[in-house]
Amino acid sequence: MDRQRLHLIYNAMSGAFVRGLDITELRDSIRAAGWTISGETNLETDELIDLAALKGSGVDVIAIAGGDGTLISVLNELAGLDDVPPALILPCGTANLLARYVHDTIDIDAILDGALRAETRWLPLGEANGHLFAVSPALVKFREDIRRIGFFGRARRSLAYLRVGWRSFFRQPFLTDIEGESGPRRATAIYVTCPDAIVEDGKFLVFGGRMKTVADLISGLAMAALPGVDEAGRNWTVETRRLTVRSPRAIPLILDGEPAIMSSPVTLEFGHKRVQVLSV
Repeated sequence: MDRQRLHLIYNAMSGAFVRGLDITELRDSIRAAGWTISGETNLETDELIDLAALKGSGVDVIAIAGGDGTLISVLNELAGLDDVPPALILPCGTANLLARYVHDTIDIDAILDGALRAETRWLPLGEANGHLFAVSPALVKFREDIRRIGFFGRARRSLAYLRVGWRSFFRQPFLTDIEGESGPRRATAIYVTCPDAIVEDGKFLVFGGRMKTVADLISGLAMAALPGVDEAGRNWTVETRRLTVRSPRAIPLILDGEPAIMSSPVTLEFGHKRVQVLSV
């Protein structure tokens, strides 16, 4: 179908490091692709509009421009609504994991052009103690609060990600209860991969690893992107609907690129919520 009108929701503070979002450039790209901007919401200064009110308003698409944290927060609000316009994900952040997952590209011009006639698809969402994710969460053992503001804060956060595996050598492993299994599995690091489309039985793929050496760390991080089982059996994969992770300490997570810290236990479930998006 042909689309013309969109409501733009954006986070002006999104962008790689200190660059920020160039909203003027984004507007120019939107209009150059043939879209009409019927309204705007700047999440830095405005409250999120009542998205249900866009139903029947003549708006064809709800365009969300920002980083992964911004995107998932708006998708969370859309997930419980019926008959609202589909979401169009515009990558304007640093990692842009969600846009890569949905569009297989982060070229905004290509996304805007393709979305004019793109088909809608259901994007299933996972939950970790009620916090939504759409791509892949990682549960890792490091303790610092790595969320900061500004260039140096983001740089420290990047370094903290690199220290994740190293610090995991010195922490007590997670105990992971998997639905359908009688006993817990032990893991130093856990990664979850969501399926590429809606799955009727709500299963997702879990990668677990016991990292004991630097070689384990390197192979484990590589296998997180392409899960498998090594010959020594230190790493494992399983498909499940639900898993619960227990630890004597608070559990740091990375959800769609955003760090969070949750009290143990952390329960991950998948497929209870879903939202319509355009995929180009």
